Amino acid sequence: MAGSGTAVAPRSEAAGPGRWALLLAVASFFLMGAGWAFALPVNGTYDESQHLVRAYGAASGQIYAKPADAIRGGGAWFDVPRSLLPGDLDCAWKQRTAASCQTPAPDDRTSERVASAAGRYNPVYYAIVGLPLVASPDLTGIVAARLVSSLGAAVMLGLAVWVAVRRRRPLLVAGIVVVSTPMAIDLDGAINPNGWEIAAGVLLWTTLLTLFRAREGELTERFTRQLVVLAGVAGSLLLVLRALGPIWLILILAACLLLSRRVAVMSLVRRPDVWWVLGVGAVVGLYAIAWMLLAGLSDSEGAVGNDASSIPWSDAVRQLSLTRMSFWVNQIVGQFSYGETTLPSWTIISWYLLVGALVGLALLVVKRRHALVLVGILAVSFLSLTALEFAYLRNIGWSQHGRYVMPFGVGLVLAAVALRRVDRALGNTGVGRVVPGVAVVTGVLHLWALLLVQTRFQYGLGSGFNIRGGSWKPPLGAFAPLLTELVGVALLAVLAFWLVRRPGTRPDTVPLDPAPAEGPTRAEGPAEAEAPAGDSVAPAPPAQVASPASSRRPDEAVAQ
Repeated sequence: MAGSGTAVAPRSEAAGPGRWALLLAVASFFLMGAGWAFALPVNGTYDESQHLVRAYGAASGQIYAKPADAIRGGGAWFDVPRSLLPGDLDCAWKQRTAASCQTPAPDDRTSERVASAAGRYNPVYYAIVGLPLVASPDLTGIVAARLVSSLGAAVMLGLAVWVAVRRRRPLLVAGIVVVSTPMAIDLDGAINPNGWEIAAGVLLWTTLLTLFRAREGELTERFTRQLVVLAGVAGSLLLVLRALGPIWLILILAACLLLSRRVAVMSLVRRPDVWWVLGVGAVVGLYAIAWMLLAGLSDSEGAVGNDASSIPWSDAVRQLSLTRMSFWVNQIVGQFSYGETTLPSWTIISWYLLVGALVGLALLVVKRRHALVLVGILAVSFLSLTALEFAYLRNIGWSQHGRYVMPFGVGLVLAAVALRRVDRALGNTGVGRVVPGVAVVTGVLHLWALLLVQTRFQYGLGSGFNIRGGSWKPPLGAFAPLLTELVGVALLAVLAFWLVRRPGTRPDTVPLDPAPAEGPTRAEGPAEAEAPAGDSVAPAPPAQVASPASSRRPDEAVAQ
């Protein structure tokens, strides 16, 4: 059905590509996380041993554990089977040796009291991923729990891709791929709520930017309602996954409002479903605050800190600028295990070159106020970590990680590629090259990162890259992790190539954002008529306007 110079896809055509993109994206991100789940020994990434004890406790009914001086001056105690954890859990990262230094867990399911530094954390994430641990409290259950965690993150990242596909924004898909760094995927495939927190941040940024920057009549009622619900789910997850979540939620909302169109925000304010979602979010927020108070999560008094807790402030400032900030930056891309396993500099630089290319182009072409918001996101990310480092320095020493700020920091890239001037600056041909190029380059870097970390645990730090050797082998064998990762990145590349070549989004076929002769500015683009069906409408080229509907080719009706 077409009218007033607009070609509109039928509902079935609009929904189909989105569904396939969702399934492909979820499968891709799940397999990428599964590669890490298969590659790592128990406790092979940050604090996994603490989180898996908490996960078993929450899933087995130990939802609340009385705060105690259980580990490093905090945490709580849980009853867990002896078969759950191997012995000498920390030997690989402390001694820089192969993971074979761990002693196998006994085949004994009698309970023992085990301390967890995560014992006071909100149980929502842990009660879900801990179910396989209750069914099989051993290495098999640990790998299965990792896969549950990977699936949850993959669903959130897949939904973010789905939103971008329905909005016909391939460049936004490229942004999602770029912010899904090897560190983020490693956390997805581990028992650690930080992976879900980052994925929830990506989904929240994507949905809010789509809602807040939509032109009047551009989104259908059905798609708007879906976006509102997804934003509510992502925001609620941020509130309960980790203690910093409420802060990131407020900052994300503020940044998206600064990037918003006033007409879009006012339209949302008048929607009843928005107020329902806000009401549910308020209840979830009250629960999150109540849990933190009940569990004593914010109490760091008496905690055992590292050596930095007693250094002079002048030395602290110097260490922060010389070592801590470089640690943050490296870790966002790839500083693994407990920080002793870092990707080569060229790998990290290559990833940041992709970030710089997307964000740098945006800073050159977008409006000044939008550029200031992008710079503000970067500045607030660093200032937040700096403030948190100094706030906890005297109690626990250096404590902040670059991965902590990623739920908010990913907005630097996502906001940059969400601004339509960036699409227009690249043109259809440029977008058609950038999107698959990003998928291929990041895919190669993902495989390289996994190979480096897996062989590090097989041989010890810096000792070899032959996956067939080493004194330790991954649970499913040496080849399973890399093959799983390869399939995942290949599917993501297929999705990227398909997005820029499918009918209606082929380069040089349908303008991404044709400039109007009058009306809105070049930055804002034209207003579009509301479609009676489907999820958005696409402006037709002049040749389509002049021709009767019956003479159009099938691919001229753009599926969203």
